[in-house]
Amino acid sequence: MDPHHLTRLRLGTLAFALFVVGTNAFVVAGVLPAIGESLSVTPTLVGYAISAYAILVAVLAPVFSTLLAHVPPERVMAAGMIVFAVGTGASAVAPNYPVFFIARAVAGIGAAGLVPLATAIAPRLAEPGKQGRAMAVVALGFTMAVALGSPVGTGLAEITSWRVAIGGLAGLGAVLGLAIAPLLRDVPRNPKVALAERMRVLTDPRVIMGVIAIMMMIMSFNLIYVFSSEVTLGVTGGDGAILAVLLLVFGLSGAVGNQLGGWLIDTWGDVLTMRIALVIEIGAFLLMLITLDSLAGTAMVFALWGASGFSSVVALQHRLASLKPQHSGIILSWYSTGMYVGISLAPVIGAAVLLGQGPAGLAVAAAIAAGIALLMTVPVRGRA
Repeated sequence: MDPHHLTRLRLGTLAFALFVVGTNAFVVAGVLPAIGESLSVTPTLVGYAISAYAILVAVLAPVFSTLLAHVPPERVMAAGMIVFAVGTGASAVAPNYPVFFIARAVAGIGAAGLVPLATAIAPRLAEPGKQGRAMAVVALGFTMAVALGSPVGTGLAEITSWRVAIGGLAGLGAVLGLAIAPLLRDVPRNPKVALAERMRVLTDPRVIMGVIAIMMMIMSFNLIYVFSSEVTLGVTGGDGAILAVLLLVFGLSGAVGNQLGGWLIDTWGDVLTMRIALVIEIGAFLLMLITLDSLAGTAMVFALWGASGFSSVVALQHRLASLKPQHSGIILSWYSTGMYVGISLAPVIGAAVLLGQGPAGLAVAAAIAAGIALLMTVPVRGRA
């Protein structure tokens, strides 16, 4: 196969893997009541299973990247995808809540082995000068999980059942698990390093600041996305179809911002791209304060939010991967930890803010979180 086409196929496969994993996370949130009714528990208890999934990925991603650094990355990713598929499939046929909870935890263990490596490998597949665009292609998987995977999966669950929707993701995961290892078997590997040296990445303040930045970015996103029905109530009147259109605008704009961010990284650099995107995103959150009763205004703000938010995330991924290329897998595993901590915290913080300050308070809280992420881009001296 032509090397250029092979590279595109590899990047597309990694993007699709992240799409499946991301959709699995978002679609469950959209069918909480249905799952709860089927398993005879409250939606809150089902939500705990989502938190367990996120926490396991957060904790285990750096553990796996450190302990399995000597294993060929395609084998780790393939095994992670298979474990993810088994856990997701078991959750789809779970007869009761304890089995569902354990199955979701198993899926989280698999995702922890896949996500950071898929992101770290992307720049190794790219031609010189196109690493940012390669990372953007892979990151597009998560973007499209938000834009298309979640609404399509939720719609399929409404037409059939939540078990069919989640079971379908398990099937896709199994196919990907079998395809990843042979497709990526000769990907350039990082040199083997001692355990103490692998752990030393945590002594670099730039890594710590990057982890805090992604935690704040993801928290700002989820403060609005998770509570989007409340934030947009003034323009939707509770109409789910209008909300779906607004979320589609957000998701498609995010896909554009994702690819634009990759191009800007290769043109302007990752730090400048990230700062500009975060400033625009903060502005979008603050604009929500004056567009809460305007459908056109809300659509415009959602478009700005999507494009800037996903551009900033790709820029941060590229920044962390380029700090110490020989340790990119380990560094990006800590990135995954920050990301899933943000996912876990946002619903708790958002619920408290919504109760005390209403939808406007969520917009302010999201702007503050993005502002903290912006502060994390202040230059500091790293350590070798």
